[in-house]
Amino acid sequence: MNWLRVSADAVRTSLWLVPALMFLIGIGLAVAALDFSLGSGKSWAKWIASGSGEDARNLISTLLAAVIAMAGIAFSVTVVALSLAANSFGPRLIRIFRLDRRTQFVLGVFVMTIVYLLLVLRALRGAAPAAAVPEVAVALGSLLALLSVLALLAFIQGVASLIAADEVVRRVRHELNSAISDLPPLGAADAPPGELPPDFDRCAAKIRLPREGYVQSVEFAKIVDWAEKNGSVVRLDFRPGEFVVEGDHKVSVMPAPADVEAARREIGRFIVSGDGRTPTQDLEFAVRHLVEVAVRALSPGINDPFTAMAVIDRLRGGLARLAGRTLPPPALAGADGDLRVIRHVTTYAGAVDAAFNQIRQAGSSMPSILIHLLKAIEALAEHMRTEEQRAALRRQAELARSAARREIGEGEDRQDVEEAYDRARRALLAPAPEGG
Repeated sequence: MNWLRVSADAVRTSLWLVPALMFLIGIGLAVAALDFSLGSGKSWAKWIASGSGEDARNLISTLLAAVIAMAGIAFSVTVVALSLAANSFGPRLIRIFRLDRRTQFVLGVFVMTIVYLLLVLRALRGAAPAAAVPEVAVALGSLLALLSVLALLAFIQGVASLIAADEVVRRVRHELNSAISDLPPLGAADAPPGELPPDFDRCAAKIRLPREGYVQSVEFAKIVDWAEKNGSVVRLDFRPGEFVVEGDHKVSVMPAPADVEAARREIGRFIVSGDGRTPTQDLEFAVRHLVEVAVRALSPGINDPFTAMAVIDRLRGGLARLAGRTLPPPALAGADGDLRVIRHVTTYAGAVDAAFNQIRQAGSSMPSILIHLLKAIEALAEHMRTEEQRAALRRQAELARSAARREIGEGEDRQDVEEAYDRARRALLAPAPEGG
């Protein structure tokens, strides 16, 4: 399951899957069209394709050269767009562009058409009389070439909108919403299964992690089953998204297993590490993508506070939805109800810090950013459901006010920040709305 989760994300963000499938479709279309044309007693496409075999070869050759040229334009535009995106929004946001199904489909149309025209051209004989020309296959090639022209126009339009800052923010926000939607609704929390024994650190065996990289997926249920089977308690001193080094002693097992290396191999099968972070079990992954857009926008070289404000708005929407969801618990029990696994998890306070800390730090000397951040906290107050959530926002409001007092020299600007802070503080002290 770990391998499937990671592989599914890699496939979903690849530019090759859809073109590869359409490559096969192109082969199938060529075979079917040629069989139909040569096997039928009459042609239904004389109004599109007619003439001798040499005429058909010239037409298909011209179409093939034109489609290859358009494909070269599309691939060049893709490289330029990815370069601009990496420079403006950060290299990690390239995955958002690779996720675009329209880009994948357009590239696939070019691949499919080229493959189709190549196979049809291979089947044409220049000396063939008009009656022996597979006119349906030639006609379909003409239609696919016209489709490629329309696809190129749609592709250029899509790329033009794809590199706009607001569109980038919207697409990253969509990935954040998908991660939040996978969480169960907020409800009564289950009673914790217990606490670690006081002598856990002294008696537990430290187990080395098998691979270096970012933790991409962990099968917690399998680790719980393993711990229950062996009568053990397992503590995982990492969480998905963190970077680990091969040999890190990040897993503790009590009581110590008789064969530590065997336990290492068995538990290691449930932990997948890779070269990059993925959103599979990492809630902060999409949050950090949005934050990266804002931090780059606030850099002196770009100086675009409006994009940063748009990011704060999207983060506010994500945190409002997250307030109504139940985050994964740090303690997991087995089927017998006993404590089996202790793990590091994302808390609401951690999500708020990941969302606002770097933006506040990058914009600490910009009154407009701090005021907008405090307005976002004020608006979030009505969505808060627990005291932990309110405390996380209160802390961010205090930090924003402290940054203004320290970094902003203009007195009136500081006063505006103070007023925004007072409004946010009052909103956080107000009771939650009825039915919230």
